[in-house]
Amino acid sequence: MKLYGSITSPFVRRVRFVCNEVGQKFELIDSLTEAGQAAMREKNPIWKVPCAEIDDLVIWDSHTIIQYLTEKYSNTPGLLRNPQGAERWREANLVSAADGCVESAINVFYLRKDGVKTDEVAYLIKQRARVESILSWLKTQLKGNYFTDEKKIGLSELTLYCILDWLRFREMYPVNTDPVLKGYLDFHGSHPSFVATKLPN
Repeated sequence: MKLYGSITSPFVRRVRFVCNEVGQKFELIDSLTEAGQAAMREKNPIWKVPCAEIDDLVIWDSHTIIQYLTEKYSNTPGLLRNPQGAERWREANLVSAADGCVESAINVFYLRKDGVKTDEVAYLIKQRARVESILSWLKTQLKGNYFTDEKKIGLSELTLYCILDWLRFREMYPVNTDPVLKGYLDFHGSHPSFVATKLPN
């Protein structure tokens, strides 16, 4: 498997996590390099990471890649929690919220990097408020350090961990001053697949 993306992307990281859990080997093509970006764009018309070449297929979007891996390794103990019934739709809402949170933060991050005064632009002020709103809501949905009584990582827990660690890494939200969010990262941080995919110092 070839995986196009960067080690800092929270979307790529959750695919890397699942690969580590199920034992899927992959070669990471660094999309932050000129050559890696060009190679990814040849395969992927939406120009977004992650993108995977696996089993003679090209698949983009982390959700689709994870779904493929889940079906391929359906008998593997390391798979994510598999909610059923109403919990399935609650899980989808949790993941959508977490995705929306990090997408807003990424918008602000890159425009700030380009020199935009993000605290003076109405659209970006709204994006920062959206991050705050989503994180506040996600905290109300936690049952300790999981979103369900089943103490197993699902896509929602995986997504939340990856976005929180990215927000902390990029200094886009004061995660370390929030006891719930910091506690969540500390609790799950020793998981072998989070350790294996950890962000650079």
